[in-house]
Amino acid sequence: MKISRNISIRNRIEETVAVNNLVEETALEAGFLQKDVYDILIALDEILSNIVYYAYPNGKEGIIDIRIEMEGDDLTVSFIDEGIAFDPLAKADPDLAVPVEDREIGGLGIFIVKKLMNRVVYTREAGKNILVISKTKHGVNNGN
Repeated sequence: MKISRNISIRNRIEETVAVNNLVEETALEAGFLQKDVYDILIALDEILSNIVYYAYPNGKEGIIDIRIEMEGDDLTVSFIDEGIAFDPLAKADPDLAVPVEDREIGGLGIFIVKKLMNRVVYTREAGKNILVISKTKHGVNNGN
């Protein structure tokens, strides 16, 4: 099954609902198990929230382009923005053995994304942040 969809939103949190709906619809249409759909939506929420709140400082308006592609058993979602350059994968994973109150702030969200998804890749090209996440379908949801 091959599916390709695109959506562009402004960097406003209320606009992320449309992205969530489209990604959920695509994953279910492709036969993803509900548990895997939830994992994708958690990752999606974390990434979109970070772009909305941090990519465009001082209230600057920006556009986030999202590409959703299903090919074979892999659902891939690409997030493209022209916000400040930021590689969320550059930071080391948090040390979960350290008590919460002693941990450095930040990094837990992308850590969760990396755990939930099969692939997470960041590049910066032509002044744009490009973050790509992929989830491989395990089993098939046939509506039961």
